[in-house]
Amino acid sequence: MLKIMRIAIGVLLLWGALGVLGYRLGWDAHAHQGQRALVSSVKSHLVTSRACTPGSASSGELAGLLEIPALGVTAPVEQGTSNAVLDVAVGHFASTPWPGYGGTSALLAHDVSYFARIDQLRQGDQIRFEWPCATDVFTVTAHAVVKAGSALPQVPGESMVLDTCWPTNALWFTPDRYLVEAVESSVVATAKGPAAAAGAGHGVPTRSGPGATGLPDWPTSFTTTAPPALVAQGLTLVDNEAPMGTMRVAGSPDPAWVQSPAPLGLEAAALTAYFGGLHAAAQSEQAWWSAIAPGVAMPPALAGAWVSAHDSPLDVTITANGDMPVSVQLDTTVTLAGGSAPGRYSEQVTEIVHGTTLTITRWEVGNG
Repeated sequence: MLKIMRIAIGVLLLWGALGVLGYRLGWDAHAHQGQRALVSSVKSHLVTSRACTPGSASSGELAGLLEIPALGVTAPVEQGTSNAVLDVAVGHFASTPWPGYGGTSALLAHDVSYFARIDQLRQGDQIRFEWPCATDVFTVTAHAVVKAGSALPQVPGESMVLDTCWPTNALWFTPDRYLVEAVESSVVATAKGPAAAAGAGHGVPTRSGPGATGLPDWPTSFTTTAPPALVAQGLTLVDNEAPMGTMRVAGSPDPAWVQSPAPLGLEAAALTAYFGGLHAAAQSEQAWWSAIAPGVAMPPALAGAWVSAHDSPLDVTITANGDMPVSVQLDTTVTLAGGSAPGRYSEQVTEIVHGTTLTITRWEVGNG
């Protein structure tokens, strides 16, 4: 995702300034953010803070926790909608009020991250926004699919809109947005301070709190075994043209893990390994290939060839058991130029996850 133009609330545009290059840059950034420390800092501050005065967080500052019990989602919320924010958190659109402050607040997230399943919410489901001294509880009232650039719906009363890409499993720039509308149903005081009455304002935490427990501590950054000389050639979507398709999580995954930045971090590393294999094969660098795909024979059609076109989107399937990723499979169709057998081929690449490291264990090239 890209940053959004901040404009007056009356003409607020939803994701209207998106561009394809920036979207690819956003995916590449997923593996380089400290989501675990971010979540711990929020939880710690919510536990220890006694500040319940009005205020607003600066761009990139933590603001609270978003909880969606029906989906098992617990996510840190930061001010702003830049990639640096959305790669690790739910972002608050700064041109809208904070939840419970009068009017409609807008919270945004990547589709294949925290908001991967918001289309499954039903009317009556709760959305909770936790501040240091109170929790604002919202009740889902409606869903909508709108075109990017549409005006933010103004839901009557104290309300909230969750916004993400549609479809919610897309890895490409999509022209549609998926919205969930909810209205405030209650404000629950915590033991840390008085309840937040209408217009009272809440405290805004910062990144300074110590680590804390109570939230998942999953790794979100993954690596490959590509040697430095190969990595230096550029192995990200920024450096390699490839139309992205969809991402699916198979196996028996923990729903909360699926709705976190972890699968996107895994996807970014899987693409690094995939592009590394293409670069190594094109240059007939067997040592590079063996490092990134140990024990796997280089497909003859790839040796000395390069991809002149991806003829179909690159789909990603992650297999996980609970919160433990097992493997990643990439499927696409390419046109190869050069080598011993140029032409159109299907590709299916399987990568195994060992801890936080991915290695290629299968690379099939068939008739396209």
